[in-house]
Amino acid sequence: PNPTTGPAANLAGQFTGSNYYEPSMNRASNLQLDLGTRGASLEFWLKKDGFLDPTITNREVIFDLWNGQNSSSVDYGRLRLELTGNVADGSNPVLLTVLSGTTGFYRQPIAATTFTSASLADGKWHHYAVTMRSASLGVTTKFYVDGELNNTTTLGSIGVNDISTPGLRANLGALITAVSGTTVPSSTAAGDGKLSGSLDEFRYWKTQRTSKQIGRYWFTQVGGGTNTDIANTDLGIYFKFNEGIVGEDAIDSTVLDYSGRIT
Repeated sequence: PNPTTGPAANLAGQFTGSNYYEPSMNRASNLQLDLGTRGASLEFWLKKDGFLDPTITNREVIFDLWNGQNSSSVDYGRLRLELTGNVADGSNPVLLTVLSGTTGFYRQPIAATTFTSASLADGKWHHYAVTMRSASLGVTTKFYVDGELNNTTTLGSIGVNDISTPGLRANLGALITAVSGTTVPSSTAAGDGKLSGSLDEFRYWKTQRTSKQIGRYWFTQVGGGTNTDIANTDLGIYFKFNEGIVGEDAIDSTVLDYSGRIT
């Protein structure tokens, strides 16, 4: 996704009818990430038959968001949800990274210990959701499976600042850029960490969804918004993957965003 992040006066005439930029109405970046004030949430359906050979990769990325800053910068921001079947990473297959400068945490498990790689890669469709909210003692995460709360944990020791600086970008199913701290021969680059599996109904929310909201909407669709309708402005990205397959790459490579914000 390459969202609209702000107005450009010299281009205004070329983008009439595109995204409105109204921060006061929560219509700024589609990928806004302010865990302290609003929180954030990820929802998706996943069907996974197995994990890739860990000698090839020990990470399979679901979503990777980055603010374009160098990892050595105090302005660096990263949110990544990934899966692993590597026993060296422990028995928990769902790992979350949240970094603001040097504050935050790296590849921490968020599922219950009873939720194993076999639970994840059972060859069936399941709905997963992750919600995040920062406080003074760390970031509280909640992990849901098929609408039910699976685990709650607090990660890190202090809160994480707003990392919604201009330049936010993200990938589904692969890294958006190299992983901070990796070195040769385990260096990474954009496009690495490819997901082996199928995704459906992916939603990125610019707020922490409640257990009631997860439970009510995990098995059904949600409404988006438009420039003339401020409904669901918390919904930053919504890929339904309903476009079908026609067998022509030029057409099949296009995925529509149903959040109403033109990502």
